[in-house]
Amino acid sequence: MTQDQLNTLARNLREMFDKIGRREPIGDELVEITTIQGEIQATAPPQLTHFLERRSYTKALEFLESGVVTEDPNRPECDEEHDHP
Repeated sequence: MTQDQLNTLARNLREMFDKIGRREPIGDELVEITTIQGEIQATAPPQLTHFLERRSYTKALEFLESGVVTEDPNRPECDEEHDHP
């Protein structure tokens, strides 16, 4: 996992959230995020891998930006009991 990959991932996550806010399509960002996820999977921190696998993109971006995820009581839980296909 390189710093460039992490920067690209963070940039794509930010752009995706911006597009969601503008109600624009996010397909390109999702493809790029999935590609980078595959590239860094073997060397990424377990917590980041978990967030990306669960599509907890807000938490993934927070982790990339600060290295820490602050729990928000209004944010849905992300754990084993809430498996999604």
